[in-house]
Amino acid sequence: MTRTGLALSLALAAMAAAPAFADCGQDMQKLGAARNGEMEKLNNFFKSFKGKPADPEAACERTRGLMQAEQAMLSYMEKNKDWCSIPDEAIANFKANHAKSATFAAKACTAAAQMRKMKEQAAKGEGGGPQAQPLPAGPL
Repeated sequence: MTRTGLALSLALAAMAAAPAFADCGQDMQKLGAARNGEMEKLNNFFKSFKGKPADPEAACERTRGLMQAEQAMLSYMEKNKDWCSIPDEAIANFKANHAKSATFAAKACTAAAQMRKMKEQAAKGEGGGPQAQPLPAGPL
């Protein structure tokens, strides 16, 4: 093999082994748009209750999309920190915001689980409080 052939082989091998370089601006824009879309869906969901308590089960389900979008964005930021010149402070701020979102999601899902448990207990008659008398059946 000639020197040129060897150099070409090594260059091709290095290119094949190297990760695909990120297009930071476009990638971050897509990830940010996905996150903002999920945030908008969640905000609209809560606005639809007009000050009344929201359904915890539905809230828990709706937070999943936001959690996935934020995790994808955070993973991208950490993986491409050097290549995209993402400051440590920006990553730390995003992690803090993601932690707040995760805490909110956990509270919604905990409330949903408690609500399901209470419904199951009520269906079994294990509510612990006074039980309602069954209504008479048949003609009066």
